[in-house]
Amino acid sequence: MEKMVSLQNIVKSYPMGRGEKLEILHDISLTVEEGEFLAILGPSGSGKSTLMNVIGCMDRFDTGEYLLHGHAIHQCSDKELTAIRNQEIGFIFQKYHLIGTYTVLQNIIMPLLLRGMSQKEAEQAAMPTIEMLGLGQRIRHKPGELSGGQQQRVSIARALVGKPSILLADEPTGALDQNTGREVMRLFEQLNQMGHTVIMITHDLGIARHAHRVVRIVDGRLYQQGEDHLS
Repeated sequence: MEKMVSLQNIVKSYPMGRGEKLEILHDISLTVEEGEFLAILGPSGSGKSTLMNVIGCMDRFDTGEYLLHGHAIHQCSDKELTAIRNQEIGFIFQKYHLIGTYTVLQNIIMPLLLRGMSQKEAEQAAMPTIEMLGLGQRIRHKPGELSGGQQQRVSIARALVGKPSILLADEPTGALDQNTGREVMRLFEQLNQMGHTVIMITHDLGIARHAHRVVRIVDGRLYQQGEDHLS
């Protein structure tokens, strides 16, 4: 299997004023292979959101090396990082991040329009994904007219239309009831079976167990499954 993500000795800190820094991630090393479904499990304040931002190329880090599908992220310019986020990573958020004044279709095709596609090209490219996710009858609706589960499907469709190398999901069931959350997790399992690489951030062990592999982050340090900290 090809390595999709390779983090080596990542350190990330934030300035605290007067020249002081607060180190959030401590010497993080992690490899994710193509086609893997990985859960990063940790409580609030553990550093998992910071780690997600690093993996998603939204935050730079202090030291270490990061290779994403062959790109040396630690050597990329801001312009290159923007292109990588648009082309290589599909983001799925807890609160969906949909634009309320846009239709379902407009929300879904936005990443394709940002790549320079015409409206017609983007709509044609998006329709197979829209139909696959059961949203074909909802494309003219606004997000506020949908259930939570349907809104998360729109978010997933938006992440998928650009055919990213990786799906990065941040607490994807956090805003959903238990039954709808299970439905969304079955969808992630299906997407992974179709070949999509999925990295999921969660605080919920029950949700994490849907993944093939679980790593835990505790106080900014990463522990592999089977180490004492996972008991």
